Amino acid sequence: MTGPAPAARTRPTAPDDARPSGAAADPVVVRTRTVARELLAPAAAATAAGRVPRSHLDALGEAGALGTAVYRPTGASTAAQVQREVSETIAAADGSTWCVYAQHHHPMREVAGSSDPGVRERWSGPMADGRVLAAGASSHLRRPGPPAVTAVRDGQGWRLHGRLAWLSGWGIADVVMVGAVTSDDRVLFALLDCDEGAGLTEVRPHRLWSMAATSTVSARLDGALIAPDRLIALHPGAEWRRADAERRPNVNPGVFGTIAAATAALTHAGQSAEYRELGLRVAAEAAPLRAAAYRLMDDVPAHEAADERLAVRAAVLELAGRAAAACVAAGGGASAAAGSLPARLLAEASFHLVQAQTRESRTATGVRMLAVADAVRSAR
Repeated sequence: MTGPAPAARTRPTAPDDARPSGAAADPVVVRTRTVARELLAPAAAATAAGRVPRSHLDALGEAGALGTAVYRPTGASTAAQVQREVSETIAAADGSTWCVYAQHHHPMREVAGSSDPGVRERWSGPMADGRVLAAGASSHLRRPGPPAVTAVRDGQGWRLHGRLAWLSGWGIADVVMVGAVTSDDRVLFALLDCDEGAGLTEVRPHRLWSMAATSTVSARLDGALIAPDRLIALHPGAEWRRADAERRPNVNPGVFGTIAAATAALTHAGQSAEYRELGLRVAAEAAPLRAAAYRLMDDVPAHEAADERLAVRAAVLELAGRAAAACVAAGGGASAAAGSLPARLLAEASFHLVQAQTRESRTATGVRMLAVADAVRSAR
């Protein structure tokens, strides 16, 4: 193997704007950028080799980053724009912490939208400021076939039965929001303490080569009791599936954070000229994709343009993988070390390929990769 190029040895974050405007100037984004620069990025290698520290999430909570799902900006930016900026900033600094952070927002939104004022009063404030960190276990709701987790009435409460295939944040989060399906085809969301004493059994860690620091496990639910004050929401099944299907084709903002980190590594002053040029081209390719992705989210009704959303998502995922692979090549032999920046970026870019993927998004990603291969062949 060749020796490493003189690239940055600590993970770079996306460069700060000299004169930030819009969502980038929002106080929550500014505070999050400070946490990312001073805490997350310097510890990213150690974090990836171990487990995401709760202190990282506590710092993000103090910055306001954990409450962006319910945040109301005072400036011209929308809450969605601020949340995307925050997500990109965290992902650019430390992908593992970003993954645990990202799990918190679906529970936060469900709590904020609960029809039970007692639930909102009990959980919204503590979840928004980080006193309560939530994990989520609901990906099984999208799988075809019989429900993986069911909810059965038990007096004033419910009991949950089944298997959670994926639960990230075990031992880090305080509560986990579990999704289940009732006998009359309603989707139930409820909070359980993130502890085996709460009815979660057979907790088994996954051996992951990407995002291993997120403490991801599988677990069984053998009649776990959900008291009324832990019931967050009951949605008509057909309505929930339709709304969920409309959200899935969109790009996850965290991918742009990964691309930003790869771009910063490639354009570092110590890199050779060809890789600095490659980094500039990656940034130039990412900018219109980012604009297109966020235009679709902000300006186009959620039930429209599914094919365009999937195509943009696939292009972003392919670019992230290509940019991360370039970092590996630029780093030379040192990239093979498990804790190296290029290795982490490649693992994180690969994670985005499978995170929240569906048959439709996998197909779109394959089509994009074929298109890139055809373009390369035509250029020969």
